[in-house]
Amino acid sequence: MRNFAVASWQQFTDRTPAHWARLRSAHRELMAGGRARLTSNSRPASRVERPVVRPRASTQSRAQGELGLRGHMPRILIVDNDVDAANALGSSLQAAGYGEARVAHTGASALALAIKFVPTILLIDLELPDMSGYDVARHLSQHPQLQNLRLIALTANNEHPGRELAREAGIERYLIKPVSAADLDELFT
Repeated sequence: MRNFAVASWQQFTDRTPAHWARLRSAHRELMAGGRARLTSNSRPASRVERPVVRPRASTQSRAQGELGLRGHMPRILIVDNDVDAANALGSSLQAAGYGEARVAHTGASALALAIKFVPTILLIDLELPDMSGYDVARHLSQHPQLQNLRLIALTANNEHPGRELAREAGIERYLIKPVSAADLDELFT
């Protein structure tokens, strides 16, 4: 039995990189707005084909109102030290057609990325490991290239003891984490 298990595991690991490469390729195709088809060699009749969900009309109208300097969809910078939550939010925003999203996990990386990416919307966690989200927002709102940046705070609770700090930093509103689809719809419509 042990030899069978070892041989099966070896066979699985030998094929796994090819499967992951196919999945990554299909994901890229879907995110680019195309269709992807995955088939199984063991079951030729099984197939997955799915188009990318297109944004709703209400989302498009708000997104068109948020166009960046270059005439593109909103450019959204998400700053949250919770890596999984930040990446999931970024994927959700892009998949729903709200705009192009980038993610940073520290205040310092957000400051550096914002200068290169030039976001039109900042979704920022207020409790970052290296600096306050208020400080990051304040720095970015003072940058000459980011004068039209909308600042939105991400917080884990309803209590906002730093409302004065938020006003000084230019934060226009709070979203409670995890951010719901309804909150995103309200933000972008």
